[in-house]
Amino acid sequence: MTPFPALAPALAGAVACLLSAVCLRPVRRMAPYLTGMALAAATAGALMTAYGAPDRWVSAILLAAAAVALLGLIADVGALPLVTRLIVESLAAGGVVLCGVQVTLTGDWLDGPVSVMWIVAMTNAYGLLDRLGGALAAVAAVTGAFLSVTALVLGDPALAVLPAALTGACLGAIPYGRARGRARLGPSGSLFAGFVLTCTAAGLTAGRGTAVIAAGLLLPALAAIVGAGAYAARREARRASRATGPARKAAPALCGVSAGTGTAGLAVALGWVPAGAAATATAATAAAVLCCTPLRHGLFTRLRHDHSERARWASSRMTAGDDRSRGPVPPPRSAAGNPPPRVVRRG
Repeated sequence: MTPFPALAPALAGAVACLLSAVCLRPVRRMAPYLTGMALAAATAGALMTAYGAPDRWVSAILLAAAAVALLGLIADVGALPLVTRLIVESLAAGGVVLCGVQVTLTGDWLDGPVSVMWIVAMTNAYGLLDRLGGALAAVAAVTGAFLSVTALVLGDPALAVLPAALTGACLGAIPYGRARGRARLGPSGSLFAGFVLTCTAAGLTAGRGTAVIAAGLLLPALAAIVGAGAYAARREARRASRATGPARKAAPALCGVSAGTGTAGLAVALGWVPAGAAATATAATAAAVLCCTPLRHGLFTRLRHDHSERARWASSRMTAGDDRSRGPVPPPRSAAGNPPPRVVRRG
């Protein structure tokens, strides 16, 4: 560990950024599906370099996140049932909870199952950000930076090094993640980043008041919830055969959400903003996002049904002898989808 504990997160971020950029250069050419594992290795290497041997909480989070990243690699290479993924993720989250990183809402045995469900849910929500045009690396970098600063404000430099190292690794991966077709973080990188961020937020709120716990958990997770809602809306728009904008436009918007919630969380840690008000506003926003997606799904379904019924009604009113021109008729195509070849007569 460095002589000045406050400098350890900055050193970890710089080393992780350098390691991530160096490791991803050969990976993106030979084995793009190993990008997430390279991200995890850069984070762990920077943590060991800047802090040395981590404490119990950080070691538990890092080991469980590595297991989740390996699970994502298996799911990326071959088929893996959803039930198997959830079971392994629950076991990894349960190991972290047994080490003391948990949501202490009631102070009873219910805190364990609630902590496991929250960690698994938010880890998979972050996993959806990998499909929104490089939004995962940018959002994870912003969220990790604010969590690291918040940990320093709360007087926990050991827990501040891990999100700082993740921030540096994500910054080194952004140029490769945004380049289409070169490399992507994949399920391994997205699950690793989501697991580390969610467990770090849970560790920072452990043993505090109910309002502080609610604000500390919801504020870092709002960007992932909004991203999951945006991904669901985008899939529904594609099913409804509607034009959608490029997915890369989601990254700046989600980064703005993450920066806003990170600033609010830092203000709560400094005592400038009441924790109850921040938690209420964040919960209302998350509920609105989660409720609007099913409503839009139903609206698109009804619109698609009305359009088909209108087309069927118009075709039924056409008379049998009506042979008026209905516009240019496309040329016939073969079974392969190509126009038939021209017949050339010789002789």
